[in-house]
Order: sequence, then C-alpha cells, then structure tokens
Amino acid sequence: MSFETLDRIADSYIPLLVVCCLISVVMPFQRGVAAAGLVAARFALLVALVAMVYIWMFADAYWAIWPALGRLDYSTHTALALVLVMFLWVCVARLRWLWIGSFIAYLLLMRYQAYHTFLDMLTTALVLGMCAVGVLYVYRCLQGRVDHS
Repeated sequence: MSFETLDRIADSYIPLLVVCCLISVVMPFQRGVAAAGLVAARFALLVALVAMVYIWMFADAYWAIWPALGRLDYSTHTALALVLVMFLWVCVARLRWLWIGSFIAYLLLMRYQAYHTFLDMLTTALVLGMCAVGVLYVYRCLQGRVDHS
C-alpha cells in the first residue's frame, strides 16, 4: 500500500473510535428512559477521558515535559486512541480483544508511517494510561454506589 493510503487509514482510526464510543454512550437507551442516568454517566466519562488527553497536551506544550525526557514527543494520537479504547473496553466488554488489537495495529501503523517513535508512544501511553485507570476507577466506584443505593 502507498504512504497516502496508509495515511488515510491512520487518519480514519480515531474518528471511527469516536463513532463507536458515541454509539456505546447511547446504547443504554435501548433499555428505555430509565437508562438515561447510565447514558449521562458514560458521556461524562468519555468527556473526562478526552479532556485529560488535551490537558496533558497543553501541559506538555507549556512545560515541555516530553522534550525534557530526552527529545521525546507527546503523542496526542496515542493518547486519544488509548483513552477511547479504554472507554470501549469498559463499555463494550465483549469486544475487548478487538479494541486492543486495533490499538496495537494503530501504534504499529503510526511507527511505520514515522509519526512517532515507539518511545514517544510508550511514554504517552504509560502516563495517560495511569491517569485513565484512575478516572475509570472513580467511575466504577460511583457506578457501584448508584447501583447499590
């Protein structure tokens, strides 16, 4: 495949994930209006995860965090793909391996296309992954409180 074709594939990955996330946000409406709370909770979770990506992006732009680590680059592509895949991992659990496989393929494609180095992607994924696990933990705790009260 040509560079341009692979570039189009890479460029379509995150929008495709966003569509999947939005579908999974509204899916509980199939259960009726009573599921509106779950829809709102999922939407809030998605917004929090995406906001975290851009907060880190702006923090890196302001304080040059990644360049200070040795000429690295914060990978917004990796960060956004990771949090969207983590969201889908939680909300559409039956397709977990599809989400993980697609994310790994995306990382390999970004490396092949020379968008980022593996170290750029790894450091971004570690930082954002740890933060996202914290956000998902809070979400699960709040979800448990709502289900049990």
